[in-house]
Amino acid sequence: MNNPKISPKGTNITGYYRECEEGNCHRLIPCPHVRCQEHRTDMAIKDWNVPHIEP
Repeated sequence: MNNPKISPKGTNITGYYRECEEGNCHRLIPCPHVRCQEHRTDMAIKDWNVPHIEP
């Protein structure tokens, strides 16, 4: 994806992206997610996948 829209810090805008909140991970993930699939902690829904864009 070329030039994805980046959500300003502290906002949650549908259709925009933000960096994964996990340490040094710079993957871009769609709002409202806060962590990429590899770093997500809400494992209650096992078949739910968080898409991402590699930097």
